Amino acid sequence: MKTNFFKNGFLAVASLLMLWGVVRCTSENEKLTDGKATIQFKLTDAPALEYDEVNIDIRGVRVGVANDFFYVDDEGDVDSSMVTWVDLDIPNPGIYNLLDFRNGETVLLANGDIPAGKISQVRLILGNQSNVVVNGMAHDLKTPSAQTSGLKFNLHETLVPDMAYSFVIDFDASRSVIKRGNGTYLLKPVIRTYADAFGGTIKGIALPAREDTVGVSYVQIISGEDTLISLPEENGLFLFPGLKPALWNLTVFADTTSTYRDTVINDIEVKVGEVVDLGIIQLKND
Repeated sequence: MKTNFFKNGFLAVASLLMLWGVVRCTSENEKLTDGKATIQFKLTDAPALEYDEVNIDIRGVRVGVANDFFYVDDEGDVDSSMVTWVDLDIPNPGIYNLLDFRNGETVLLANGDIPAGKISQVRLILGNQSNVVVNGMAHDLKTPSAQTSGLKFNLHETLVPDMAYSFVIDFDASRSVIKRGNGTYLLKPVIRTYADAFGGTIKGIALPAREDTVGVSYVQIISGEDTLISLPEENGLFLFPGLKPALWNLTVFADTTSTYRDTVINDIEVKVGEVVDLGIIQLKND
């Protein structure tokens, strides 16, 4: 059974913090010097073209706070013996269909207070109900060891005491689900994580919109080795948030059954804290 989620979780957290400050103003030093930072994680998805649903059973979120001295190997992994693990609160543990959260849509996944300092890793603790739906048929999604040790990804950030932080977990469903030769499916996560107000954004409207006719299939951007896709909404809106500052090349791909041509826009400059609005991109007929 699916769960209803709160999409404005960060505002709720901020409101609670403000309320707390009002009612506890007479003893602010009691809490504001305890070396804690407030953190939250939101979940979003880089869309998967070939799946109807990608359902991930998320039961817990743990954050690894590194000690003052810690070792990082060649792959960016931190020695777990030098990490303090903190369990965050998950308002709605259970099934999350990654395809429900795309083009800027996010859901509050977890939040809480953790010791300020260096974050080294994050782990998603998974249940055993994950599945992928293909052509209307559900298939179990195997997640070896993730139910116990957690689905691990690195996040190297430094948190300052008494500050609030929000991060987005961008789960690339298309590249994370692997179909094996025996017809079963395996979860090998491809995840990027970025601060909620980090980097820059590219957005626009690709037409003809899918609700009108067979036209736009999907939008893709490339910068170096980074490739991201977006499935436009029914009104044609697409959005790429949290991009690194760089020059990006964008392609609006036309549906192969249509007479429309792909459209390419090169050298889109992305800067930190800025939104590049490409406006309306209208595909042309052959």
